[in-house]
Amino acid sequence: MRKIKWGQLLILLVILALSITSIVNKKDQVKYGLDLRGGVHLVLVAEPILDAEETAVEETQEAATDPSDDAVENNEVTEESTEPEKLVVTNEDLQPEKPEDKRISAQEMEQTKLVIEKRINALGVSETIVNIEGNNRIIVDIPGFSDINQAKNVIGRIAVLTFRDEEDNIIVTGKNLKLANFQFQATQEGGIREPVVLLEWDDEGKRLFAEGTERNVDKTISIYLDDQLLIAPKVNEPILDGNAVITFGGRDQTKEAQEVAALLQGGSLPLKLEFLEERVIGPTLGKDTIDNSQTGALIAILAVMLLMLIIYRLLGFIATAALFLYMLIYLGFLLFINATFSLPAIGAAILSVGMAVDSNVIVFERIKEEHAKGRTIRSAVAAGYRYGLSAILDSNLAMILAMLILYWFGTVQVKGFSITLIAGIVSALITSLFFTRFVLESFATDLDKVKKNVLGV
Repeated sequence: MRKIKWGQLLILLVILALSITSIVNKKDQVKYGLDLRGGVHLVLVAEPILDAEETAVEETQEAATDPSDDAVENNEVTEESTEPEKLVVTNEDLQPEKPEDKRISAQEMEQTKLVIEKRINALGVSETIVNIEGNNRIIVDIPGFSDINQAKNVIGRIAVLTFRDEEDNIIVTGKNLKLANFQFQATQEGGIREPVVLLEWDDEGKRLFAEGTERNVDKTISIYLDDQLLIAPKVNEPILDGNAVITFGGRDQTKEAQEVAALLQGGSLPLKLEFLEERVIGPTLGKDTIDNSQTGALIAILAVMLLMLIIYRLLGFIATAALFLYMLIYLGFLLFINATFSLPAIGAAILSVGMAVDSNVIVFERIKEEHAKGRTIRSAVAAGYRYGLSAILDSNLAMILAMLILYWFGTVQVKGFSITLIAGIVSALITSLFFTRFVLESFATDLDKVKKNVLGV
């Protein structure tokens, strides 16, 4: 009597549905590495930032909000001092005290990495690969991007935003900024839509901005990015809702507006960055390599299928069907995790084709051994999975552990290889444990009626 394992079938159908959905939704979002697509490659070294500007900003804000103490101190005259003491300030006195050994923390490096990713993504480049190397180096690869100067300008600037009045007092700074959004907007009624950056403040920023515009009606407020003046608009009336718009004077300034939005949205860098290496990489491998890799993968798949059919016959046919499902699940998995296809990753994908039938080979050999002892196919299948399952899990888990170690300590290319191979191992286990096992256990009675030379046992 045929016994259908509905639980296995349900799990398999759910996984297939998710894989097909992933393929359909992301088929046009395949990401290729620099070796296949070309792009910008940057190597940066991080150094601590001396907080001179930030200290000056805080002191200016404190003085602007509470000048009473300074006024009292400046106007206070004692009987003993009839002549003010002359204060001599040298340039060295103005420099912040540099710590003897200020080390860069792992948290600062991670925050710097996130800021770089946000800045590049704000330019519409969503395939950036940013990795930390060692204690103070960051590797940035931007596939499909060619403007190295724009990339450097967006990545490396500290991006300190300040709003200042005509006396150069700072009203509000970028630390209170929640959102910087680039868009096109008509700056005058009935006018042409121009590139602008819309700013949204947190509660403290809204309060400071409202107070600043109230104090400076009919005056200008200058907006600075670092020490560069962006715009100095005139305040016609208090802006109490906190909304601010930075205009750039025409569509020919679209690129500049995008860069400013990217810098502000990404936030300020916690570390100073210097460029050690910068180059535009052409697609050294490109379309020919992709085509050759596809041909190689097809040959490998056909060779594996043919070998399985010759050795295991009908069981080999089941394994071949499982291999088709494996490729479907594997591709859906890779697209779902947004894997980047580079040459090492393609090599791992081709390698995993052979590994995809490894679990089936272990089970098939156990089935042959048990059937040779006089067991029925149903009994041999049960024994094959009972005795072979531990070997399957041990070998695959050991390989996954090795790949995780490579991923943790490896370079960008090694990470791509390891994550692609892990995806292949997981996909192979799914097809072996849920498809091949489902077919063998569900149709074992029917297989028992088939001749030996057809079944291959």
